[in-house]
Amino acid sequence: MQLAQKPAGSRLVLLVVGLFIVLAPVMCVGGHVFATSAPPLARAVELIEQDQGVAAALGSPVKVSLVVTNRLRRNPIRALTGDDDVYVVSTVKGSQEQANFRLSAKNVNGQGWAGTFAVEFQGRPVLRNGSYIQEGAGPLIEGDFAPDGTPRVKKR
Repeated sequence: MQLAQKPAGSRLVLLVVGLFIVLAPVMCVGGHVFATSAPPLARAVELIEQDQGVAAALGSPVKVSLVVTNRLRRNPIRALTGDDDVYVVSTVKGSQEQANFRLSAKNVNGQGWAGTFAVEFQGRPVLRNGSYIQEGAGPLIEGDFAPDGTPRVKKR
């Protein structure tokens, strides 16, 4: 009596599925780490988390959320060819309030970074004369980037 052998095709399918299960999380984590390592993003996050004005408005400590974002985009293929860009829409949270964080920066042909960033407080809804207004809404900090990716504050 001869034992039935599995066809080579089913082994290949199992191997591919196994590799996918192992590599998919690694690629996602690696892609996220790469995206958040862009010089303008890393330096802007550091500036925002240490800014006294942002801390006064939102409560201390201040943390920029890069794990859970509305949008985080950076293309590794374009970055390797010298046309790097990063785009982020996320949240800045303090102990009492939160604000929106937006960053867009580009480095074309390795010439240097250009773009903008802003932290905008949405305010608090306050009932006045039969309708709600957003009290205290406005930018907490805004700026652009030096060619090396260092953020330059334009407005506080």
